[in-house]
Amino acid sequence: MSGTAAVREEVLNRLRGSGRILVIALPLARLAAGMMAVGAVAAAGIAGYWMAAGPQALDRLWTAETVTEALPADTVVDMPELVVNLRRDTPSRFLKIGLSLAIAQSDRETVERAMPQLTDSLQEFLRNLDQDDLEGSAGLHRLRSEIKRRFNLILSDPAGRQEVVTDVLLRSLLTQ
Repeated sequence: MSGTAAVREEVLNRLRGSGRILVIALPLARLAAGMMAVGAVAAAGIAGYWMAAGPQALDRLWTAETVTEALPADTVVDMPELVVNLRRDTPSRFLKIGLSLAIAQSDRETVERAMPQLTDSLQEFLRNLDQDDLEGSAGLHRLRSEIKRRFNLILSDPAGRQEVVTDVLLRSLLTQ
């Protein structure tokens, strides 16, 4: 018991003397070093973005007006609902799906002309799915991403603009 009291007294004596400066100075030094590290990482990120995208990109990054002006107004085109057979080895045999496509207003006519090709591509893709491919939010995200990718491959123009369909919206999804 007296050994622990002596150790405690020794620690308290050190804190009363020059050790008190270390108790305050070390955490402050660690805090300053951490803030400098965060600043260095932020500066490196901005410098990397500037080097990759160019000096004009930083202007676009900080001004929201140019970003909103560059985005075209989207319109929604509804696709007809489809009922397709899923793969044979799944517990669910049928999938009923209703989709809407978010596109630019200027691309509406192109999408409506290509609707038979889009429907055919969608049926082909959906018939190769099984119940496990549609499980959870990750499955639905993969489904939407793959449909968007396929539709953009069909609708892309030779001029190089790749993304005609900006989003795929699920109106209905039913497996039975």
